[in-house]
Amino acid sequence: MSYYKKLKTDLKGAAAAGIITPDQADRAWEHAYSARTFASFKAAHWIAAIAGLFISLGIILVAAHNWDKIGEVAKMGAFLVLFTGVAEAVIRLEAKPAAAIPLETLWFFMPALGIGLYAQIFNLSGDPVKPYLVWAALSAPLALLSKRPLAAYLTSILLFAVLYWGTLGSTNMLSLTSGFKHAAQPLWHWALALSVLGAGFALFPGKMNSKPLGAAAIWLFFMLVTDTAIRVRSKALLLLAGMSLAVLWLTWGSGEKENAAAGMPLTVWTGAVYMMTFFWHWKPGSHNSYSGSDTELGAMITWAALAGALITLALRNQRLLPEGKTGDYIAKGLLAASILCAFLLFDASEGSAKILAVIANLILAAFGASCIIGGTSSSDEKLINRGVAVITITAVTRFVDVFGSLLTSGFGFIFTGLAFAALAYFINRGRKALIASVKK
Repeated sequence: MSYYKKLKTDLKGAAAAGIITPDQADRAWEHAYSARTFASFKAAHWIAAIAGLFISLGIILVAAHNWDKIGEVAKMGAFLVLFTGVAEAVIRLEAKPAAAIPLETLWFFMPALGIGLYAQIFNLSGDPVKPYLVWAALSAPLALLSKRPLAAYLTSILLFAVLYWGTLGSTNMLSLTSGFKHAAQPLWHWALALSVLGAGFALFPGKMNSKPLGAAAIWLFFMLVTDTAIRVRSKALLLLAGMSLAVLWLTWGSGEKENAAAGMPLTVWTGAVYMMTFFWHWKPGSHNSYSGSDTELGAMITWAALAGALITLALRNQRLLPEGKTGDYIAKGLLAASILCAFLLFDASEGSAKILAVIANLILAAFGASCIIGGTSSSDEKLINRGVAVITITAVTRFVDVFGSLLTSGFGFIFTGLAFAALAYFINRGRKALIASVKK
């Protein structure tokens, strides 16, 4: 059950018990539900948005079919008249979503059409990133002034897409990599990239910052991994940076209305801890595919991310388990352990890597058990399922690690299949028993 469905059920229960009136329950739910991105969009609105996209594509196809018959001045003039007309229609029909939404969609894509038209008429060429930045700049007023989140969402996605594409390239005004034997990129590239990142944050609609924060954290990690001025090559520092950024995203990017973290931030943190369990197979000197050494800026950013994550854990409420004094201590301990165990890689020995893998397995087991216990005490079926899933995936992976060498014959596969079937049976039986107990 999703958060909003559970909230609606709880509010109806409170109204039925006489704690609040039915009208108060309806208004409370509407207030909470309206905070979602695209909360005001109905099915007809999505159809209208798709209609706007198809209209845009239709105009492109018609123009392309008759392109050679149209003069250059007529092309630019027709485009400007059409662009102005669409903008005026959006403003006048703002109160009518069925008409305004397809027009807004058309308005958003029209700058790209105009830029392409202008470049083709005058045979322009140059930086491949520049037209997209101009497109985003021309779409920003629509994103800021529109009462609907569609344009803001599309513009923010455009900015983040250009940020990733540009900074990971090597021949454009956003390039930050120095691969293919190119010199390190100038400082103003970093200033422009950070400006694009900030604009993506500022234009993202709604109060929830999980998606842009996650995009920023992943982008920063890419900059540390790739050949940039802030590159990090030490496996210990890379792991330390990755886990610190995952914890920062989890603690700052989760919904404040929920008792525990959910969605992508939690999935990324859990996946990162799960990947650490495979250090059991790591050996010194393996996977040395990266060249170069750590940069001072990269190391400083890594240590800053570590400090920020630990300070956040100390001062901010955790978003891993349901609220409560015991759960808070357990969650903060698990999050801190997931970061600090990266220090075991600084001596780069096979023994320390195995210890790291064992700790990661213990973190997952403790997290899964805490979810099950917390879900049972708070009657949260979703939390119970999460805990069962984490423990099951961890157990199955470790089973394959231990008994994988037996999969060399038909009997080995039969034995493994029977073991998995038994595991699935008992886990599902236990999960149903726990869910049934919380419903009583």
